[in-house]
Amino acid sequence: MNATLKPNVLRWARNKAGLSEDALAAKVGVQSSLVKQWESTGSIPVNLVEKLAEKTRVAFGFLFSEEPPRPALPISDFRRVSDAEYSEPSDELLDVIYSAQLKQSWYRDYLISKGEQPLPFVGKSSLNTPARETAQDIRRTLSIGPALTQIATTWEETIRYTIEAAEEHGILVLRTGCAGQNKARTLSVEEFRGFAISDKYAPLVFINGADAPAAQMFTMAHEIAHIWVGKSGVSNLEKTYSVGNSLESYCNGVAAEVLLPIEEIKVSWRGGINDTDEIRRLSDQYKVSRIVVARRAKDAGFFTEEEYNNYYRMIAGTPRKSSGGSYYANEKYQNSRRFSIAVIEEAIAGRTPQRDAMQFLGIKKDATFRKYAKSLHDGMEWPIS
Repeated sequence: MNATLKPNVLRWARNKAGLSEDALAAKVGVQSSLVKQWESTGSIPVNLVEKLAEKTRVAFGFLFSEEPPRPALPISDFRRVSDAEYSEPSDELLDVIYSAQLKQSWYRDYLISKGEQPLPFVGKSSLNTPARETAQDIRRTLSIGPALTQIATTWEETIRYTIEAAEEHGILVLRTGCAGQNKARTLSVEEFRGFAISDKYAPLVFINGADAPAAQMFTMAHEIAHIWVGKSGVSNLEKTYSVGNSLESYCNGVAAEVLLPIEEIKVSWRGGINDTDEIRRLSDQYKVSRIVVARRAKDAGFFTEEEYNNYYRMIAGTPRKSSGGSYYANEKYQNSRRFSIAVIEEAIAGRTPQRDAMQFLGIKKDATFRKYAKSLHDGMEWPIS
């Protein structure tokens, strides 16, 4: 018995999964000619519809739609201006947002049950607050920015210190370059750099770990600015300037000022106009990307708009390198150390089932769960039953 589906929906499902007709046929276990036939007539054996949904990672009910569904992001999309062409979010982006929302929601309830108070800096600023004032407040509250780079010797150390500073003050920070534990499901830097979930009790920042370390620093500062303004959303951060979106433009300005205050570059700049060697020196000194230094040089009057744009075009294609590290070191950044400790402590106390805690953390084996818990407490054995 056959079901009659819409051919364009079947083609959408296959394309969404990134599969050719031959590849989908192999996964479903049929000849590629049958896939071509389905996508031409819409007629497909009922017993294969569920398998098709599984192999294309599409909800079963979606295959019966009249038109291909257009999944919407569950938080605001600041990656494009209002009149830009719609861009369907990838499964990977949707998955990391849904996962982050689950963690954030659980942690919020956990904090409220503990009698914790709202964080005073969430939503403290508005677009009418001078960007420099918001940046100064972020640096002062979290102790990040140029002062932190004086004690960090590497890019990775700078990112780690910044994450730890944010978490110490109540901001959950997740950083990973893939969806879940599947390294094959790499997050696209072209699609998004990060996102923020603003909440008075449990604000959350997500950093796309597939991006270059220097770019991750800017994303981190940008998403923290979102928390200060009290606005959730997904960002892409093109050029560190944003055309057509006042919120993104504001958060980019705050981020640049957090990482490299205008007064700092005015004092530190030793080169001439459009000096690429000087940009590289300051990039290494302040642990920020060369594009951020170039932007600040433009803001300080050392670059013209045209010179900045020319430099950006030259440097924008620089290859990105992902950070390595051990499983347990990466796991605490993927899940947030603050969140991980809370959910594991609740599991130890019996208030959260251990299987639920493991699911939150994306851990399948009990032994891995125990080792991860031990790594969080600096080698101390946790009494997990």
